[in-house]
Amino acid sequence: MKNKKIVYGVLVVIILTIVGCAPSVLKQPTMPPTTPSESEINLIFKYGVRAKNELNTFKGTYTKDMTVDPPITVNLSLSKEELHKILQKMIEIDFFNYPNKFSVFVPPGEVVGIVTPHSSYYFKVEYDSKIKEMWWEDNITNEDAKAEKLRELINLIINIIESKEEYNKLPEPRGVYL
Repeated sequence: MKNKKIVYGVLVVIILTIVGCAPSVLKQPTMPPTTPSESEINLIFKYGVRAKNELNTFKGTYTKDMTVDPPITVNLSLSKEELHKILQKMIEIDFFNYPNKFSVFVPPGEVVGIVTPHSSYYFKVEYDSKIKEMWWEDNITNEDAKAEKLRELINLIINIIESKEEYNKLPEPRGVYL
């Protein structure tokens, strides 16, 4: 009788161990390797109010939202080094495991801070024969670690765009969003 209880106890521990390990064995990683290979990376990155500014490295173009005037599209390419810098940041923040529609989670009962107008972001990243798309309406001001990491990536990309001569030759919009 005592031996039966021990055998059943051992079986329960073994079953729980197998069940506990199964998800990690079965789960396929969705993130690229931690060091970028020489694979091509391309992206479409839309940002700003209603995500009207667009960097498209597939086409080598940039479109600037001119608010009250029609948008302006110019040729603008990123170097391999700039693209890999963006990819490194994506890997660092675990971008490839963000949900396709990201939003800041605010616990029930907590006050929600909302800003308007707000920026919207769209990413379409092609890397290592995979495509990752993500959309974010950045209208909630509550603190969120994943949102802060995503803003770091966004600022990196925008800084690269704004460092380009083609961007700096573009006129300033005549209006602003209120």
